[in-house]
Amino acid sequence: MSKKISRVDKYNASADDIWAMLNSRDYVDAKYQALGDISTDVVQFDTGDAIALSVERVVPAELPDFAKKIMGDTNKIVQNENWSAAGGGYVCDLHIEFPGKPLKVTGKLEVKPTGDATSDWVVNMEIKASVPLIGGKLEGVVEKETLASLDKEYSFNQEWLAG
Repeated sequence: MSKKISRVDKYNASADDIWAMLNSRDYVDAKYQALGDISTDVVQFDTGDAIALSVERVVPAELPDFAKKIMGDTNKIVQNENWSAAGGGYVCDLHIEFPGKPLKVTGKLEVKPTGDATSDWVVNMEIKASVPLIGGKLEGVVEKETLASLDKEYSFNQEWLAG
């Protein structure tokens, strides 16, 4: 079993403006701080025609007790993003691992132009927990946390692009 997340965030910015944002190390650092990370270590940040980003993060675990027994009070996350140009916009293969934990998140992000100065940011993710009996419950909790994080990221991105 797994949980799937699909959403489309609307931006009043061109796909190229969003690409420029993604290519900024200042943006990357500020975003993770705004998301409430306890610590963030950008292990790889290669930019240009493509972006290869690898970030090791420690985040607070705002989880129910049963999930904290599995995941802990904080979680180390290793997030890898590989962005490239595609069809006038940009696509990303996303892989998130929780070292030592029975959980992973994979997905695809797409920035699609919808006009001269508007874009859609399309998110499709799959959350998979390999824990007998309570895996589905854990996936549901992580889905809720992921959606809250995506909401924070969308707000942050809007402010960054407007600034």
